[in-house]
Amino acid sequence: MYDDFTPIIHHLDGRTIHVWAVADVHLGARECDERGFERFLSKLGEDDYIILCGDLISNGVKDSLTNVYEEVIPPSAQIEKAVELLKPVADRILGAVGGNHEARSRKAVDLDPMYAIMLMLGKGELYRTNFAMLRVILAKGNTKQRYAIMLIHGKTENKKRQFAYSIEGVDAIVSGHTHNGIVEKPARLVFTSRNNVLVKPLVSLTATSWLTYGGYAAAALYKPAATSCPQCLELEYVNSNDIEGRLRVIW
Repeated sequence: MYDDFTPIIHHLDGRTIHVWAVADVHLGARECDERGFERFLSKLGEDDYIILCGDLISNGVKDSLTNVYEEVIPPSAQIEKAVELLKPVADRILGAVGGNHEARSRKAVDLDPMYAIMLMLGKGELYRTNFAMLRVILAKGNTKQRYAIMLIHGKTENKKRQFAYSIEGVDAIVSGHTHNGIVEKPARLVFTSRNNVLVKPLVSLTATSWLTYGGYAAAALYKPAATSCPQCLELEYVNSNDIEGRLRVIW
């Protein structure tokens, strides 16, 4: 398994691409919109890629808050189901991190289900346990656009905002965990080595979940949130080294 501090680098053809944020699918949970997730994956095109931000499976275990008796697929079969669904689009995956649901098994028996899934897909080198630094280079000839994306699973939104202040050099931070689709666009003043003062934008994206409302969310009085409608990052390619490509959020 690669260390969190080992970046993931992708060299892709010079064209504008869409990177879809996928988190909190919770395969195996009664509320999981498995059909919706399968339809989404089946519609990915040549210019579509995905990043996996944890809690791909529900992974209810004995000591978790999840009621294991309400799971419709046991954890071992959840791993198999995730591989089955992702196998046709394995080459579309740019990176993956684990979530708190996968961490249950890491803590209990030193088994990482998310890493197992990525290994079974033949993409183990794209997995990081806690966070992943992803570099995407869109190149045609000598013309290149470079984007940097940080993947985390996340905690509360307030913690994520505080954490964002400690990160430099990324264009976007993508997370999940709260099940609330949120897009924020803070910016920073950057004093460059060429003595220019620039306004550097940052996209902070919290992915929606793939859970219908009910279960523990309803019991805990969490508010309903948008589901099964993922956001994507559009990484623009511009055929000029003098102009930087732009990163947009589409939802």
